[in-house]
Amino acid sequence: MTYLQKQPAPVKSPGVGDHELEFLTKALNTAISRSRLTTNALESIAAALRHKQATPAEAREWLREENLDQFVGRYMPKGGAQ
Repeated sequence: MTYLQKQPAPVKSPGVGDHELEFLTKALNTAISRSRLTTNALESIAAALRHKQATPAEAREWLREENLDQFVGRYMPKGGAQ
């Protein structure tokens, strides 16, 4: 019955900066995940072009739909030329 007389282990309360650290860590992990999704989408579009599964016009539309045209917009011809 000595186990009933033992004091519970002290619980370490989080410090003031611990919440900020946790929030920043989760925000960074979210940003990393989003960047991986963006990279995967761009690689998918590039692979479709490379393997001739999409035309350049379809690829440009795909980029617009995925809101990724900002990353390659400076390399695309002006005026919608194909």
